[in-house]
Amino acid sequence: MKNDMPPRHKTLKKVIAAALLLLIAAAVFFIWYYLRTWPLRFHAEFDAFFGKGNWEQISSETKESLIYSVYHRSTNPSLSGERPGKFHEWDIAFTNPGGETEIWTISDHTMRINQDKYWLLSPKRYSARQALTQELMDLSFGMAGQQVLDEILRDILPEQEADCINVEISYRNGNPPPGMYSRLIRQSWFNVEQISASEYLKTDLYDFYIRILAYDYRVEKLTQEEQEHLFGSLAEIEEALQEAFGAYADYDIYLGEGYTAEYSGELAD
Repeated sequence: MKNDMPPRHKTLKKVIAAALLLLIAAAVFFIWYYLRTWPLRFHAEFDAFFGKGNWEQISSETKESLIYSVYHRSTNPSLSGERPGKFHEWDIAFTNPGGETEIWTISDHTMRINQDKYWLLSPKRYSARQALTQELMDLSFGMAGQQVLDEILRDILPEQEADCINVEISYRNGNPPPGMYSRLIRQSWFNVEQISASEYLKTDLYDFYIRILAYDYRVEKLTQEEQEHLFGSLAEIEEALQEAFGAYADYDIYLGEGYTAEYSGELAD
């Protein structure tokens, strides 16, 4: 005699199957969201760089790229074709060493361009962690440069002249290889409390230097006397940089046409 399963058992099996499918779908969505959301995925790295409890994500945005594209396939041939690639930006607010709130925009755009260009096993392909480190490094260049401007150049130049100048860390010999970023993020000084021009100049990870650039359009607004003082300060600026950074001094200065200087100390390379 056939023993049919009671209706309530069949219903229970369907409910369990549906629940399992929902759990699997939720897990897949969470993994997808986790991998593409850097402040969540790299929470420990953000804590190490900005300081635990010293940062928060205040906004995020998905944008279309003007640099790379993706090919969209559709069963309708008229809908297939190249489309702009997408990337994400996260605005991170944190308190800097001076006690002021700063907002940095961190993006995965460079990573997506890089990964679109290089195949999975290419030595030039960035991992997400390496791309994050590059973003943090590039943003920290301005922070370290501002320290040089405030602590060295403003002792030499009046406010109007100093405001014509941008100072930041840069590097020679093209873009660093991906492995450099893996080493950089492990450096004990690579955080907002300790990053400085001195640390970048002393490290042997890559050929970093200080770039000092006076914007011509700003200099043109100075009085003739102010321009002459700015141009005449080149030697004093060089002396101050060499005194501050010693054998690690490494800089490239442009104050105007004919007022430039380059220098690499004996330990700078």
